Amino acid sequence: MKRGYFGMKTILQFNSIYSFSTNRLYAEKIQSNDFDRLMQMYANQQVMATLGGIRSEDKTRDYLQQSLVHWNEHQFGLWMFSAKNTNEWVGRGGLRRLMIDGHEEVEITYALMPAFWRQGLATEFTLACSEIAFEILGLDNIVCFTLATNTASQRVMEKAGFVYEKSFVYFDQPHVFYRMKNNSN
Repeated sequence: MKRGYFGMKTILQFNSIYSFSTNRLYAEKIQSNDFDRLMQMYANQQVMATLGGIRSEDKTRDYLQQSLVHWNEHQFGLWMFSAKNTNEWVGRGGLRRLMIDGHEEVEITYALMPAFWRQGLATEFTLACSEIAFEILGLDNIVCFTLATNTASQRVMEKAGFVYEKSFVYFDQPHVFYRMKNNSN
């Protein structure tokens, strides 16, 4: 991880890689006791319409366990984020390593509860994650992808500065793939 001055614009307070805040959000590293919140999200048909469908309790437990293992292996991962003014849980998101078309990538992923859609919070969180990726982790580039039909998520990616790279098939569904490069390297 890089040390020293960070030129962050979206993150207002960076306590550590485990917690930070933006203008409207507070993020904390995902924990084993976040299962109920994840289950609430993964049982929501609106949210899961673009994330592969409703998940069972077992699949949600597996996802949470994989997220915790990712943190242990890579020292970064998903955060749970809440609204600073109300402390309501907004959603989850973060950075994760995964294989795409035979290449290891670091993806910014995010999912918000429907009550928080269309408020710019996904973009705010995505910008904060990109700052961590570039300023703290020193990554050269990061990626984002979504279903080809998910135009709302594509707008988030574009507003955050991601550039369309290609269309591809992921889990038998057509997706669009975006990349952002670290311009400070």
